[in-house]
Amino acid sequence: MVRTDDVLRLLLVESSLTEADQVITQLRQSGHAVRATRHDTVEGIEQSLTSNSWDLVLCKSDLEHVTPAEVLRLIRSVGRDVPCIIIAADQDELEELFELGAQDVVLTSEAKRLTFAVRRELDSLFVRRLSRRNERALRESEKRSQLLLQTSRDAVAYVHEGMYIYVNHSYLTMFDYEDEDDVAGLSILDMVVRDDHAKFKTAYRQFSEKETASSQTISVMCKKDNGEEFPVTVEFSQAEVEGEDCTQLVVREAMVASETLTLVESDASTSAFREVDALTNLYNRVRFMEELNKAVAKADEGQEVSELLYIVIDDFNNIKEQIGLSASDIVLKGVADLLIEKREEGELLARYSDQVFTVLIHNGHDSYVDERAEVYRKTIEDYVSSVNGKMFNLACSMGISRITESLASASVGLDRADKACTQAQRKGGNSVVRYQPSVSDTSAISIDKSDEDSFWQEQIQEALHEGNFCLHFQPIVSLHGEEQQIYDVLVRMKNTDGEIVEPVNFIGHINKSELMIGLDEWVAPQAIAQLAEHRKEYPKTRFFLKLSKQTLAKPNIIEWLQELLVQNSIEGSALVLEISETVVLDNLEHAKDVIAQLKGLGCEFCLEHFGSGLDFSHSLNVLDVDYLKINGDFVENMSKDAENQAAVKAIIDMSKQAGKLTIAEFVSDANSLALLWRLGVDYGMGYYIQEPSENLDYNFEEDNL
Repeated sequence: MVRTDDVLRLLLVESSLTEADQVITQLRQSGHAVRATRHDTVEGIEQSLTSNSWDLVLCKSDLEHVTPAEVLRLIRSVGRDVPCIIIAADQDELEELFELGAQDVVLTSEAKRLTFAVRRELDSLFVRRLSRRNERALRESEKRSQLLLQTSRDAVAYVHEGMYIYVNHSYLTMFDYEDEDDVAGLSILDMVVRDDHAKFKTAYRQFSEKETASSQTISVMCKKDNGEEFPVTVEFSQAEVEGEDCTQLVVREAMVASETLTLVESDASTSAFREVDALTNLYNRVRFMEELNKAVAKADEGQEVSELLYIVIDDFNNIKEQIGLSASDIVLKGVADLLIEKREEGELLARYSDQVFTVLIHNGHDSYVDERAEVYRKTIEDYVSSVNGKMFNLACSMGISRITESLASASVGLDRADKACTQAQRKGGNSVVRYQPSVSDTSAISIDKSDEDSFWQEQIQEALHEGNFCLHFQPIVSLHGEEQQIYDVLVRMKNTDGEIVEPVNFIGHINKSELMIGLDEWVAPQAIAQLAEHRKEYPKTRFFLKLSKQTLAKPNIIEWLQELLVQNSIEGSALVLEISETVVLDNLEHAKDVIAQLKGLGCEFCLEHFGSGLDFSHSLNVLDVDYLKINGDFVENMSKDAENQAAVKAIIDMSKQAGKLTIAEFVSDANSLALLWRLGVDYGMGYYIQEPSENLDYNFEEDNL
């Protein structure tokens, strides 16, 4: 990569050719090799930003046909990572110009300061570009390493504190397992015959205590999943996975089986088919993401800007329900064939998931891409599918995002296209929406924020009226606490297609409105009734039930909950009421009074998102709660973040001193679970333990965490 100050690609927004020459001369005298272009109209600036890569934009503040605010909006709209410095003629306009969000504002008379500001912004730009390049190189290196491990004839596993965190295909084959999930949560001792446990543990412990990087080998008897025993040699070596120290095990049979070589040859012979979707003959998700990563890399190198179309077939789940899975595949195949017919040379078309297609267009001109998007949309709209004697008029929603150097990764570009597609669906479908980056300056209005709030409030009101909510449950399991059968109650909304909408999508739009009371008043009766029914067979089951700030402030909250308990013949001790730490601290005296009265009914209390406040020791001292649910931001992937580990440890230690029980939410991997165990947390919950489900089916008796 060429450092940005070797050749400075400069876009000058200036009407005077003489003054533009003065700025260029000044920059050249300071050591920059300047390659500049000058524009003073919105159309010219937009065309230049779209077609070319720039290192810097210098914008005069007093032009007749374009304002600095318009220039900054154009830079954001095309998604370019290019700093903008405004050159102001008048001292009085500095404050107003700074609020626009430019990297700097320099007076016309401040020649030396302009030189300094340019140098600073170019250095910063170089660091950002280098960082993105290194991140891509790291991802590519990890991908190659993963591929080498998967195709290796050696059986390789990575373990941390005796638990598997990764195994390759050969390892699974050797021990007669089909999938990585089959070994998730198992100890490495499960693969070793009992007579050799002591020998293996001694060798593993001795190696783990070594300070040198030398490897160590041991011979033991292992066993397959079907119980068959066989001799192996195990080579221990030190390794690191995603920043976590671990041990690499290379397991070799005493006599290498010929089937291993045959399997590798078979994998090689079929590798050509792994990048194609079998149904549509389009590129599949994996191959598409490879191409999208390449497009991001090219954009970062200044070679080209691409654009991404994210296409979702509208109301496809309803179609699938009417004609069945096999017949719906015929519909998707027909759509794919149509898209292939309309594809232009150089456009990469893929089936990203079930009813989602993606198109990567190597062209950065918005007008051209908009035309291509409309061609694809109209093609699907005009298509009438006939399956099993039924006729279907199809339509699609489409999102567009630009793939520019400002993206941290390909997945960011994909997420942006997905968000734009969601906006198209909210408009009723059969439309195209281009992703618009949010404006970071303080004077800007958040794009469609009020409209989005209104949309979700209408959706929730309708869902409450139609009963389009459902409950999911996630088990809270004991690590060091008393064995209990407890579930966290979670609410989900169903959209018009019957698809589940996670609360993260809508809660933020209503958490300050009175709709939260309506939602709580739907959830609580449903949950308590289901708990009462479930306790007939499992009398020890308890529910964690969330209460919003608005519900907590209801004058009749005590009578309301007491009536629900009486109606369902259930005691208050079956409920642990969850309230947010920040909500409680906003109205502390009222919250303390409500907690005391509900405890009189037998209910217990839990503070969720604990640790969000600046001084969480204050909450421990003033609130009579029984459980503290540690903020999931600290717990999720905590094994990779030393600061989060320290925060979790501090919360657990303080909680023990205060006599409170702790719950770690968002437990997402084996390393975090093992770390939480060592830190002494009482309970854990998260996708690694079990995902939320409509069923109360977790087997607490077999839980051996």
